[in-house]
Amino acid sequence: MKRKRIQYNELNEEIYGPKNWSKARLIFVGIILLCFGFLFNFSLEDKINKLLIANLSNNDACPIVFEKIELSYFLPKISIKNPVIMGSCFGQINNKLSLQNITIALASPSIYPPGIKLHLSISEGKTKLNIYPIISLFSSYIDFKDSRIDSTLFAAMTNTNKSPVAGILSLEGFLKFSSGSIVDGQIDIQSNDFHFPAQTINSFEIKLIDLKRFNFSAHFANSQNLQIDRFDIGTPNSPLELKLKGNLIVRSSNFMNSQLLVSGPLHLSTYLLTNFEFIKLFLPTGNANGTYQMKLEGPLNNLGKPEFK
Repeated sequence: MKRKRIQYNELNEEIYGPKNWSKARLIFVGIILLCFGFLFNFSLEDKINKLLIANLSNNDACPIVFEKIELSYFLPKISIKNPVIMGSCFGQINNKLSLQNITIALASPSIYPPGIKLHLSISEGKTKLNIYPIISLFSSYIDFKDSRIDSTLFAAMTNTNKSPVAGILSLEGFLKFSSGSIVDGQIDIQSNDFHFPAQTINSFEIKLIDLKRFNFSAHFANSQNLQIDRFDIGTPNSPLELKLKGNLIVRSSNFMNSQLLVSGPLHLSTYLLTNFEFIKLFLPTGNANGTYQMKLEGPLNNLGKPEFK
């Protein structure tokens, strides 16, 4: 078909014709413009700040204060700057645990179980926790991956505000929840530089004790029984070597009231028995080789004295 010739002072009639804009495309563009308008005209960051202050700072049982939050829109992420967990969370009202940063972000979608997967990152010095909560219609999971804990963080949980142990601990594992209770899970904690720092215990001065190895492995046999498969401290060449197994009967209403019962062999080196004479006060007499059977039991918040035979 021969096209109509357009004069230089005329407009093409095609510009008056309808464009290829479907209803779906118009709705999509409208939503995009609405989102941009919402982001630039509504202070969502202030709203989240107020929400977190109301729910964290004003929580009498476990208050958490922070400097500020930062919000990322296009890669959804919330960063809590310089959070401080007050000592009342650990039953030590005079202490506090200061952290560098807590970040909550969307992670890749979860296929099993199907649901929303988040990434909770907690950092402070050498400590880096990577926690992945999975929210599903059927159950909830929490995965721990590529995480390490500087044991100096435990100081806030003690009366003296000093950690009784030292070293970097690696953490792996998962917890499965259903109806608010743990129904399955596994925890593995390891360290290759574990030691007892110099400290005073019950008026006794203790020098640094280098133990090297720490291994803890446990799994939930059921919702109320955490079976401790391995609780090893030290090596055959270290000042002491301890190998415990047992159970923790979990009290979900008050975890620190959970009942621990573990037992196993303890070997004390000649060096330890010679340089730490006071240890013999707690050990049965008549044992020349330094090997004992040890039992420890009681609630976590009030463990009984270790028993040896």
